[in-house]
Amino acid sequence: MPGPPPKPARQKRLEGTHRKDREAPNALDFNPAVDLPAPPDDLRPEAARQCWEVCAKELHAKGMLASVDLALLRAYCYQTALMLEAEEELELNGKTETRFTANGSHQVRSPWVAILSDATEKVSKIGQQFGFSPSSRTRISVPKSEKKEADPWADL
Repeated sequence: MPGPPPKPARQKRLEGTHRKDREAPNALDFNPAVDLPAPPDDLRPEAARQCWEVCAKELHAKGMLASVDLALLRAYCYQTALMLEAEEELELNGKTETRFTANGSHQVRSPWVAILSDATEKVSKIGQQFGFSPSSRTRISVPKSEKKEADPWADL
Protein backbone atom coordinates (compact mmCIF):
# COMPACT_ATOMS: atom_id res chain seq x y z
CA MET A 1 0.00 0.00 0.00
CA PRO A 2 1.30 3.45 -0.84
CA GLY A 3 0.44 4.92 2.55
CA PRO A 4 -2.46 6.78 4.11
CA PRO A 5 -4.76 8.81 1.86
CA PRO A 6 -4.06 12.53 1.75
CA LYS A 7 -5.89 14.77 4.19
CA PRO A 8 -7.91 17.74 2.97
CA ALA A 9 -6.17 21.12 3.29
CA ARG A 10 -8.95 22.30 5.64
CA GLN A 11 -8.14 19.53 8.08
CA LYS A 12 -4.41 20.23 7.90
CA ARG A 13 -5.10 23.89 8.75
CA LEU A 14 -7.18 22.82 11.76
CA GLU A 15 -4.42 20.49 12.93
CA GLY A 16 -1.72 23.11 12.35
CA THR A 17 0.20 20.96 9.88
CA HIS A 18 -0.74 22.79 6.67
CA ARG A 19 2.07 23.75 4.32
CA LYS A 20 1.20 25.87 1.30
CA ASP A 21 4.03 24.34 -0.77
CA ARG A 22 2.52 20.84 -0.40
CA GLU A 23 -1.06 21.82 -1.18
CA ALA A 24 -2.55 20.58 -4.42
CA PRO A 25 -3.07 23.66 -6.60
CA ASN A 26 -6.67 22.83 -7.59
CA ALA A 27 -7.79 20.67 -4.67
CA LEU A 28 -11.52 20.48 -4.13
CA ASP A 29 -12.66 21.22 -0.62
CA PHE A 30 -16.33 21.35 0.30
CA ASN A 31 -17.71 22.87 3.46
CA PRO A 32 -19.87 20.64 5.66
CA ALA A 33 -23.62 21.14 5.58
CA VAL A 34 -24.76 23.69 8.16
CA ASP A 35 -28.14 22.08 8.85
CA LEU A 36 -28.99 18.41 9.08
CA PRO A 37 -30.48 17.57 5.67
CA ALA A 38 -33.95 16.04 5.66
CA PRO A 39 -34.49 12.93 3.54
CA PRO A 40 -35.62 13.65 -0.02
CA ASP A 41 -39.41 13.64 -0.34
CA ASP A 42 -39.35 10.96 -3.02
CA LEU A 43 -36.94 8.60 -1.21
CA ARG A 44 -38.72 5.26 -0.91
CA PRO A 45 -39.25 2.75 0.66
CA GLU A 46 -39.56 3.61 4.35
CA ALA A 47 -36.41 1.59 5.13
CA ALA A 48 -34.42 3.96 2.90
CA ARG A 49 -35.81 6.97 4.77
CA GLN A 50 -34.90 5.40 8.12
CA CYS A 51 -31.40 4.71 6.82
CA TRP A 52 -31.12 8.36 5.78
CA GLU A 53 -32.19 9.57 9.23
CA VAL A 54 -29.51 7.47 10.96
CA CYS A 55 -26.65 8.03 8.50
CA ALA A 56 -27.23 11.73 7.86
CA LYS A 57 -27.41 12.44 11.59
CA GLU A 58 -24.14 10.59 12.24
CA LEU A 59 -22.25 12.13 9.30
CA HIS A 60 -23.55 15.64 10.05
CA ALA A 61 -22.52 15.38 13.70
CA LYS A 62 -18.97 14.56 12.62
CA GLY A 63 -18.85 17.36 10.03
CA MET A 64 -18.48 14.84 7.22
CA LEU A 65 -21.60 15.63 5.18
CA ALA A 66 -21.50 18.30 2.48
CA SER A 67 -24.35 19.13 0.12
CA VAL A 68 -22.48 17.42 -2.73
CA ASP A 69 -22.60 14.14 -0.77
CA LEU A 70 -26.39 13.94 -0.63
CA ALA A 71 -26.83 12.05 -3.92
CA LEU A 72 -24.32 9.43 -2.80
CA LEU A 73 -26.01 9.15 0.59
CA ARG A 74 -29.34 8.71 -1.20
CA ALA A 75 -27.89 5.89 -3.32
CA TYR A 76 -26.49 4.24 -0.17
CA CYS A 77 -29.86 4.40 1.60
CA TYR A 78 -31.77 3.09 -1.42
CA GLN A 79 -29.36 0.19 -1.90
CA THR A 80 -29.57 -0.63 1.82
CA ALA A 81 -33.38 -0.76 1.60
CA LEU A 82 -33.15 -2.93 -1.53
CA MET A 83 -30.74 -5.27 0.25
CA LEU A 84 -33.18 -5.63 3.16
CA GLU A 85 -36.09 -6.25 0.77
CA ALA A 86 -34.11 -8.96 -1.04
CA GLU A 87 -33.28 -10.65 2.26
CA GLU A 88 -36.96 -10.67 3.22
CA GLU A 89 -37.98 -12.10 -0.17
CA LEU A 90 -35.38 -14.86 0.09
CA GLU A 91 -36.49 -15.74 3.62
CA LEU A 92 -40.09 -15.90 2.49
CA ASN A 93 -39.73 -17.70 -0.84
CA GLY A 94 -36.34 -19.41 -0.72
CA LYS A 95 -33.31 -19.17 -2.99
CA THR A 96 -34.78 -21.18 -5.85
CA GLU A 97 -37.92 -21.03 -7.94
CA THR A 98 -39.70 -23.66 -9.95
CA ARG A 99 -39.99 -22.82 -13.65
CA PHE A 100 -42.46 -24.66 -15.81
CA THR A 101 -41.71 -25.26 -19.48
CA ALA A 102 -43.09 -27.52 -22.19
CA ASN A 103 -40.55 -30.17 -21.12
CA GLY A 104 -41.57 -30.11 -17.47
CA SER A 105 -40.37 -28.14 -14.50
CA HIS A 106 -36.95 -27.33 -13.14
CA GLN A 107 -35.43 -25.33 -10.30
CA VAL A 108 -33.68 -22.03 -11.03
CA ARG A 109 -32.01 -19.53 -8.80
CA SER A 110 -34.31 -16.78 -7.58
CA PRO A 111 -33.62 -13.36 -9.13
CA TRP A 112 -33.57 -12.02 -5.57
CA VAL A 113 -30.22 -13.77 -5.02
CA ALA A 114 -28.60 -11.58 -7.70
CA ILE A 115 -30.43 -8.49 -6.44
CA LEU A 116 -29.16 -9.13 -2.90
CA SER A 117 -25.62 -9.71 -4.11
CA ASP A 118 -25.58 -6.56 -6.23
CA ALA A 119 -27.14 -4.37 -3.53
CA THR A 120 -24.74 -5.71 -0.89
CA GLU A 121 -21.75 -4.92 -3.10
CA LYS A 122 -23.00 -1.39 -3.75
CA VAL A 123 -23.74 -0.78 -0.07
CA SER A 124 -20.22 -1.91 0.77
CA LYS A 125 -18.56 0.31 -1.85
CA ILE A 126 -20.60 3.41 -1.10
CA GLY A 127 -20.34 2.83 2.63
CA GLN A 128 -16.55 2.84 2.41
CA GLN A 129 -16.69 6.38 1.03
CA PHE A 130 -18.45 7.50 4.21
CA GLY A 131 -16.44 5.33 6.61
CA PHE A 132 -19.29 2.93 7.42
CA SER A 133 -17.08 -0.12 7.97
CA PRO A 134 -14.46 -0.69 10.67
CA SER A 135 -11.59 -0.88 8.17
CA SER A 136 -12.69 2.15 6.15
CA ARG A 137 -13.01 4.24 9.33
CA THR A 138 -9.28 3.81 9.89
CA ARG A 139 -8.63 5.48 6.52
CA ILE A 140 -10.92 8.48 7.03
CA SER A 141 -9.93 11.47 9.09
CA VAL A 142 -12.63 13.51 10.76
CA PRO A 143 -11.92 17.24 11.01
CA LYS A 144 -11.15 18.29 14.55
CA SER A 145 -13.11 21.03 16.22
CA GLU A 146 -12.00 24.52 15.29
CA LYS A 147 -11.89 25.47 18.98
CA LYS A 148 -8.31 25.77 20.13
CA GLU A 149 -7.43 25.47 23.75
CA ALA A 150 -5.34 28.23 25.18
CA ASP A 151 -1.63 27.45 25.10
CA PRO A 152 -0.22 28.25 28.55
CA TRP A 153 3.27 28.56 27.04
CA ALA A 154 2.32 31.01 24.29
CA ASP A 155 2.82 34.14 26.45
CA LEU A 156 6.25 33.15 27.74
